[in-house]
Amino acid sequence: MHDTDAIRRGHPIADVAAASGLELRQTGGRLSAVCPFHGDSRPSLVLYPASQSYYCFGCGAGGDVIDFMSRLHRVDFREAVALLAGAQVPTMPAGAPHPPKVAVPEVDPMRAAPIIETALAFYEEAVWSRPKVLDYLAARGIHEGTVRRFRLGFGIPGLAAALRDRNLDRETAHQLGLLEEDRECFAGRIIIPELVEGRATWFTGRRLTDREPRYLNLRLPKPLLGLASAKGEAVVVTEGPFDWLTAVEWGFWAVALLGTRVPGKVAQSLERFEDVYLVLDPDEAGREATAELCKRLGDRAVPVALPPGVSDLNGLGRHPDGRSIFARCILQASHEARAARQRAA
Repeated sequence: MHDTDAIRRGHPIADVAAASGLELRQTGGRLSAVCPFHGDSRPSLVLYPASQSYYCFGCGAGGDVIDFMSRLHRVDFREAVALLAGAQVPTMPAGAPHPPKVAVPEVDPMRAAPIIETALAFYEEAVWSRPKVLDYLAARGIHEGTVRRFRLGFGIPGLAAALRDRNLDRETAHQLGLLEEDRECFAGRIIIPELVEGRATWFTGRRLTDREPRYLNLRLPKPLLGLASAKGEAVVVTEGPFDWLTAVEWGFWAVALLGTRVPGKVAQSLERFEDVYLVLDPDEAGREATAELCKRLGDRAVPVALPPGVSDLNGLGRHPDGRSIFARCILQASHEARAARQRAA
């Protein structure tokens, strides 16, 4: 039996990533690399040496050094620990391309569905007895009506017992990333689910602090968050979960990319809307994703500029007049898009 805490301490994630063949770039206190878990076209993987963790802003993979090894070599938790405890980390030949990897282990959907719904119900009930969490959400412009409507929750210890009481499969819970040996991975995080006809099919968890990685996802393919509930002819496309919560708090149909990667299926999913308002972060990655969506969606894509100094939609949501300001931004973007179409005609 290996001491997993000692394994984590003795194997800095940056060293393990470098030994596995990743080319790392230093940016302040972080390291970035092209993600080996999906078809990454830019360095989307970020390593955080201070917390010995990683997160991919493209595919949503994230965790500690053991999780990294598990995903990289397509092995389970115990095998990943054994690899790290061995004489060396398996390496790839110099110059050799990374073999195709999957971001998540294969999970039986029939086994996963009741576990995900049970986990969300457990966390959903917990949020109402946590005034500090509700205050945190309110400070970010997310109030109780939205918390209830979209079944937000808060991770507390006790999920393993709740699953055991319902005779639900613990191994599948491990595969989903809910449990890791005796650790309940989503404890201490705000839970934001994807709902399909009211039932949870996936969720992410956000720390109450900005310690990285801020988000932890279930180990299932990321959805276009909110797509199942978005109706009407127009939709607001945001980048992160809290930007999406801000939009739906204000009464807009909205979806979240959960990053800045724009796979082809995302554009296809948005084709049913006549107007697609793109409200991504005004940084380089956000601008690139906006340009990519404009290219794929054509005239239906309407980029929306936020006021100067506002870093994202949730930042605007903390402003007392945020909704009316955003409505003016939408109106201005619509006028500009209409004028551009007329000039092109």
